[in-house]
Amino acid sequence: MDSQTLERELRTYRPETMKELPAPFVWPRYEGLSVGNVPATIAHLLGADLPGMLPPLRPDLLGDLADGVRRVIMVILDGLGWEQLHWMLNRDPHLAFGELAARGKLLPLTTVFPSTTCNVLATLRTGAPPVRHGLLAYEMYLREWQMGVECISFSPTGAHGSGYLLDWGMEPERFLPVPSLAEQLAAQGIPTDEVIASHLKHGPLSRIYFRGVRRLYGHAYGSDFWSTLREVLQLHRGERLLLTGYWGAVDTLSHMHGPLHDTGFNEVRSNAFLLKKTFLDALDPEDREGTLLLILADHGQIRVPEEKAIFLGDHPLLRDALVLPPLGEARSPFFYVRAGHLEAVQEYLTSVLADRLVVFSQEGAIRSGLLGPGEPYAEVYHRLGDLIGIMKEDSVLVRDREAPKILRGRHGGLMPQEMLVPLLAARLDA
Repeated sequence: MDSQTLERELRTYRPETMKELPAPFVWPRYEGLSVGNVPATIAHLLGADLPGMLPPLRPDLLGDLADGVRRVIMVILDGLGWEQLHWMLNRDPHLAFGELAARGKLLPLTTVFPSTTCNVLATLRTGAPPVRHGLLAYEMYLREWQMGVECISFSPTGAHGSGYLLDWGMEPERFLPVPSLAEQLAAQGIPTDEVIASHLKHGPLSRIYFRGVRRLYGHAYGSDFWSTLREVLQLHRGERLLLTGYWGAVDTLSHMHGPLHDTGFNEVRSNAFLLKKTFLDALDPEDREGTLLLILADHGQIRVPEEKAIFLGDHPLLRDALVLPPLGEARSPFFYVRAGHLEAVQEYLTSVLADRLVVFSQEGAIRSGLLGPGEPYAEVYHRLGDLIGIMKEDSVLVRDREAPKILRGRHGGLMPQEMLVPLLAARLDA
């Protein structure tokens, strides 16, 4: 599969009922061209039969790289979008990512919607689409707690602190209604190990995602991320194994400075150096045998200028017709509407703010397949909001006037900078 042809297909595809979407928008391709199809692909490569997931990637994407695989390493580089990676490779063609692509494949995929970490990682860790797992966004209304919740620390939105829901009795291991990939692989005798920053090992999201993982290995800095992956791989020579790793620095820097800033480029450049020196060059032939390396991202980012921000307080008619301030993401706000005001809010969004966003009803978003196929998890109807906005171009909707000054890069919407992500696949025994 030629990457340019595939990229053109991903950029131009529209379901029959979505022909009127803004031209730049990228629709998520759950049928075999998205990150959501990676879990089933991994299961298939390792010889596991796991029904109920999204289908595997289209077979022509990996081709003969899939032959004889016994071990898969999946590394998630948070926030490293397709366009951003190509910008970096053009600046430095000698990055290790480029060398791996030359002997493997570097292809674009879509992420899922909303294009945000909590949601995408839930899909990558389960193989279920958002409509079935229900961890939809950074902020959501959780009916079981009767409040808007920030879904990284699981605390009330606006709270100064973290982990409040844990203190109040939340059980993260029971939050998702679907089993994890690791749990399902373990039931068929295939272990999963994970390398993640030590300070994230025991957080609520890790407890949600890593159910069934055999062992979590912590690392302190970038300098020991790739070496820890290598050591775990060497420790389990000859085993069928899924080894996963997560690196979040690119996303953090892109939020702070924007996705095309030198800080993010230098982070990727240093990461690529460590990948080559402490991982690839240090492996023995026995370590490489039957091993496929997959490097991918959960989403990209788009730069959001301060002057393009919409402040909720400047729209009192909208604000006062809502039960809660918009949650979800600043790039894809969820509107929870007061009884009797749905028609008025929809009219306001499609007239006063028509040049800044596209509006879906809850039913329309679910029926369209935007959140993936399958029977919706019951809580999705409470978490998603009555109306869902998807911001056009580089706009955001925020509650706090300081937010656009703090976060210069954002994600969550359908622009190609957010939705197109790289899949770098290479055999280590080639």
